[in-house]
Amino acid sequence: MNPAIRTVYTRNIEVVKGHEGRVRAVMSTEDIDRQGDIIRASGWDLKNFLQHPVLLANHDYGSLQSQIGEWSNVSVKGRKLVGDANYYIGKGNAQADWGFGLAERGMAAFSVGFRPDWGAAVELDASDSFFGSFEFKGQELLETSHVTIPANPAALQRMAGVQTLHPVMRDIVDEAVAELNG
Repeated sequence: MNPAIRTVYTRNIEVVKGHEGRVRAVMSTEDIDRQGDIIRASGWDLKNFLQHPVLLANHDYGSLQSQIGEWSNVSVKGRKLVGDANYYIGKGNAQADWGFGLAERGMAAFSVGFRPDWGAAVELDASDSFFGSFEFKGQELLETSHVTIPANPAALQRMAGVQTLHPVMRDIVDEAVAELNG
C-alpha cells in the first residue's frame, strides 16, 4: 500500500430505498482500527471528494467497472463520517448489483481511502516497522469503497431495533451510545 494513501473500514449500514439501490452507511468512525490508527471526524476535508463522490469496489482505482456507485448526503455527524451509498444497480455492472445485494442483507462493509495531512498526524506507536500507527487530525477523503473485510473492530451492523427508529432518533441514540463508550 502507498503510505500516502491510508484506509480504514466500517460496516454500519441501513437500506434506505432498496428499489433505488441506496443505503445509508457510516463511512468512518473514530474507533481504533486494526492498524492502530484513529481518524478524527473533525479532520475530514471533503471539498474535492464532494466534486467526484465515487463509491468503488475494493479500492480498485484501475478499472472503470470498479466504480459501482456514488455517495450523497455525506457529512460529519458527531464522531462519524456518514453518507448514502447509491449503487448503480441494473445498469450492467455485476459488481454494483452484487454489492447492493450484500448491503440489502446487511453484509456490506465500507473503507475510506484518504490522503493524510502528515503535519497534523500524531504518531501513536512506532513499533510497527512498516507504517506505525497514527492519530489523524487532518485528512482528505479520496473515495470510499465497498470492501469484503472491515479492519475496524467496531464495524458491526446496526442493531435491528435501532434500524427501525426514525433516522433523527437513530442518530441521537448512536451519538449517546458513542459518548457513553468514551
